[in-house]
Amino acid sequence: MKCMKRFMCLFLIAFLIMGLAACSGGKGTDVKTQAPSESTGGGGDGGYERIVITYACPQVVEGYDYNTGDEYSKFILNKFNIEFQGINLPWGEWHNMLSTWIMSQDMPDVAIYNYGEGTHADAANFVRQGLIRRLPDDWKKRWPNVASVYGTTTLGPKLEEDYGGTYFIPRARFFYNLPGDPLANHWSLWMRADWIAAVGKEVKNYYTIPEVLEIAALIKEQDPGNVGASLVPISMDTSNTSRFFLEANSTHWNTFYKDSTGKYAWGAMAEQTLEGLKLWYKAYSTGILDQEFYLLTHEKDMEKFQTLGIAGVSYLGGQTADVERFRIDFTAYTGIDGSAFNLATLLGTDGNYHQRDLINFWGAVCFSPNSDDAKYERWMDLMEFTSSKDGYPGTQMGLKGIDWDYDENGEIVSLVPPGTLLAGSVGDAKYPSLGHVLGSVILWDDLAFDNPNIGKSFREESKALYKNRYDLSTPETFAKVDWKLWMHSTENMRRARGIDYATEFANMVTSATSEANLVELYNAWISSQMSIIQPVLDELNK
Repeated sequence: MKCMKRFMCLFLIAFLIMGLAACSGGKGTDVKTQAPSESTGGGGDGGYERIVITYACPQVVEGYDYNTGDEYSKFILNKFNIEFQGINLPWGEWHNMLSTWIMSQDMPDVAIYNYGEGTHADAANFVRQGLIRRLPDDWKKRWPNVASVYGTTTLGPKLEEDYGGTYFIPRARFFYNLPGDPLANHWSLWMRADWIAAVGKEVKNYYTIPEVLEIAALIKEQDPGNVGASLVPISMDTSNTSRFFLEANSTHWNTFYKDSTGKYAWGAMAEQTLEGLKLWYKAYSTGILDQEFYLLTHEKDMEKFQTLGIAGVSYLGGQTADVERFRIDFTAYTGIDGSAFNLATLLGTDGNYHQRDLINFWGAVCFSPNSDDAKYERWMDLMEFTSSKDGYPGTQMGLKGIDWDYDENGEIVSLVPPGTLLAGSVGDAKYPSLGHVLGSVILWDDLAFDNPNIGKSFREESKALYKNRYDLSTPETFAKVDWKLWMHSTENMRRARGIDYATEFANMVTSATSEANLVELYNAWISSQMSIIQPVLDELNK
């Protein structure tokens, strides 16, 4: 009886869709909705039968009832008649916990897989064993908005080619506002513009490593902020310090790459890596780098810059379009005007920007093969809406017609008072459910360029930062992804990827008694790693 009811329901839906397509001349399949009323959450169930969907990812707010929590989540879930059961995966246990569920065939209906070089081998194994649902070959025709986003991720089509079908739908960092190919990262210099000017240097949006070290040395010498003994010219934890001195100077410092002869080499042995390591030692030994950098826990370097106001330079992540929020927080904590906060691109000693392709995705949607078709189809319908013109802004801005809308020129306009906190923690934000949990396949990075709740000058500043990363680079220093290398998943490669490069190099810097001694430590370490590295080189160059 249930099967017959479901068949009739699907038949009626198909009939209505065909009728609508005929009325519109078959032009597009974007989901169209009227703005819901604020009092009801609105939206209706669209003729859907009520369904329970379990969903797991680290972004699920622990203990939050999305079904009744706020008007945005109620609108979305009512629209698709979903009873949502969210499961929070702790960040540090994300991959292991989800992998355990997948292997035991007990995964939730929908999950976000932490796809990356280090987890690709597990994903391939799950696919081979039939532990991840394969989407039908014609899925792109039924869900064209999702398909369009999927096509920009680079990873999605590559995996489809490799697997012979679609098992994962990566979520795109950018769609409408993709900066370029390869994709630039958002790690940036955080610098005290007032201190830079005070020591007689130019405030700009890019600096080489030597330029930053010169500025930091002058800050240490002159203490323009009258900080005294607490002054930290450069504050970065071990991870960010290695990014600053090594990654920004040597594109492939912690992996493999094809050299000028066309053969694979080890980036740790590159001349630019040792050059960056020497600069790291110089900064540490002269006292311009935080003498406790290796003891700093996550975001403590940010705290010294943004909260305590005692650091002159830091190197941190975060969307560049967040510069407005960074400055607001900086002022709130330190009492210093936000104009003193400068965001800039870091260049190597050669004057070029160095980075490997970030790849246009973060996290990939996958479905349980054991849940019925209706669940995965319903979630795909939801993603089709959130990737449509009418649905995508709402994932960050709330309800159309209440919090935002389009003007006569097709530009997104805000309908809320300036300073309204739409997304954020429970008790503070209007809609704690906003984010990437409820079906979003276009991440916030993209909308940050169009979001009118972010000042236009800040959005333009952000675009300029992304642009200079392309203008100040070469194809060699800003490298596109090497898929052969990215997908190389042998046991030897697993061992090589297990090397903690940041800690290993930090140990050399803090142990060296001179630059000459640093080089000795570096050479000894290189030799000690060859039993791990050489088998990988042999495999890649076979």
